[in-house]
Amino acid sequence: MSGDRARAGLRAPPRALLAERERIVNHLWDIGAICNDVGFAFAQVQGARLREQWLRRNQALFGHRLLMDRLVPGGVVCDLSNEGFQRLRQDHAALRQAIEPVFDVIEDYHSLDDRLIGTGILSEADAHALGCTGHVGKASVLGCDVRRDCPYPPYDRLRVEVPVQQEGDVAARVRVRIQEVRNSLWLLDRLLDELLGGEITVPLPEPRGLAAAGLGIVEGWRGEILCFVRFDRAGRIARYFPRDPSWFTWPALERLILGNIVPDFPVCNKSVNASYAGHDL
Repeated sequence: MSGDRARAGLRAPPRALLAERERIVNHLWDIGAICNDVGFAFAQVQGARLREQWLRRNQALFGHRLLMDRLVPGGVVCDLSNEGFQRLRQDHAALRQAIEPVFDVIEDYHSLDDRLIGTGILSEADAHALGCTGHVGKASVLGCDVRRDCPYPPYDRLRVEVPVQQEGDVAARVRVRIQEVRNSLWLLDRLLDELLGGEITVPLPEPRGLAAAGLGIVEGWRGEILCFVRFDRAGRIARYFPRDPSWFTWPALERLILGNIVPDFPVCNKSVNASYAGHDL
């Protein structure tokens, strides 16, 4: 995180496996839930099945199903064993094979299209005015992705493909999510290719006796996450402000539901899936 470096002059080991795993597991769940909200339960069953397999692997290899508390100042709390490394390779190949038949059905099922296409349209102008990022912005032409546009390690050494759609409707947000799952699987294999040995954390230096401030910006699965931190002269945190992408996608939901029928509200809401807690930070 850039704030760490500004504060303490350190460079944490570049690890991004957890971020891409989080992106995949949430997109799989939401794709299924979107379909379920219009009565297509098959997709939710498949999404829930694949998600559960992914979560169990998180627990086995990283110590937490939802990957909470896996990051610490200066690095991560656990490393991969050789067996875990190979297991992830196999998992990526298995998921890649499993998702394509499901995605084919979702992308070419006429009854589903009838409910998703043209529903919950967020115009490019509204998305731009509200500052939407992540799958919401990308479905409305805005292709901003911090991993590509302001790359941080290890993404500065990788090719990050950013899916962009024009229509701005629920169907477009599903298509963005589908492509991001595919892209993240590709990135995970590249990240394993470049995963370096050695220490998984670096020690934090002693406070320098000078006030310092830092700004960290990363691409979360919902979009751009920004954190600002300021230290006092004693080296203690004086101010901390985290900004979730949901700050901008909640107002977007208010715009995109206008003119839709009441039964379409759940699917519009799930297609955005803004965080309640993230907005109230």
